[in-house]
Amino acid sequence: MGRIAVIGLLSLLLTPQDIKWRANWTEALKEAKASKKLVILVFFNKGLKDCVKFEAETLPNAAVVSALQQHVCVKIDPEGTDEENALWQKFGQARPPMTYVCDPDGKLLTPVSALKAEYFAAPIASAGSAFFNKIQPAREALAKDPNQADKLVMMGEAYEKLNNPDESAAAYNKAVDVLIKKGDKAGALKLIEGQMKSYYEAKWYVQARASCQKVSDLDPADATKLGAQAAWIIGMADCKEAKWQNAITGMKAACARYKDAPNMDQMLFTLGSAYMYARDKENAIATFEEIVKKYPNSETKNIAQIQIDKLRK
Repeated sequence: MGRIAVIGLLSLLLTPQDIKWRANWTEALKEAKASKKLVILVFFNKGLKDCVKFEAETLPNAAVVSALQQHVCVKIDPEGTDEENALWQKFGQARPPMTYVCDPDGKLLTPVSALKAEYFAAPIASAGSAFFNKIQPAREALAKDPNQADKLVMMGEAYEKLNNPDESAAAYNKAVDVLIKKGDKAGALKLIEGQMKSYYEAKWYVQARASCQKVSDLDPADATKLGAQAAWIIGMADCKEAKWQNAITGMKAACARYKDAPNMDQMLFTLGSAYMYARDKENAIATFEEIVKKYPNSETKNIAQIQIDKLRK
């Protein structure tokens, strides 16, 4: 039998029926704890077009079946019982089909919003390794001694790879606090620097705020030159949460303090944007014009000019 024929036969053999779907969240958690497996929670409504397509095209995929078979799987209809609807609300009320990978206690490890098989299987397949090889060992070690910064960093990194910014940030923040408590300010600043870099790339500004707020206290003279970046991320976090006045106050102070910072054009743009959304047209235009004048060779200059033109219209 040829290789193509074998693959075709396997795809026929591996069907959604090979996955034992549970219909009760509480019972699924009991089974997961007993078997030491993760729980795959899928919110699913047969009346929705995307759910029909998901069931017909994604779940039968061989890679998806292989990934799901490693865990305890449960399907919940948000429009079912009151308990099922409450569970859906607890997880954020995302439109079905939506998948959440949880630890045996039901705590979220990573959300999976992808519907196509090639993007759906990978995060589920990697979640087991992240939990059993990193998160669980770190939890066990921290239960004995919570002041282990390296174990907290291990958890932060694992959750970061699982695209879980809240849990990742919580672990990193605790690690920073442990290092500060031990008097290792240099270690704390180095950890914050790495977190700022990766969180900035992921646009996790809100989750980076707590660590960034500690930079000025740890390094008041700005010897590490992290102050401007930390202040800017805080401003971006305020903007993301539509806290325009907070952003204006913070960014004005930061622009005055770090006037020679290499990211000054970006800091000014955040300040201008905060003015704009706060409906302070005059200050918004003035700030964007400052960017155009002082930073003519920057990419920010072009965007600032676009905003000026829009505001003047």
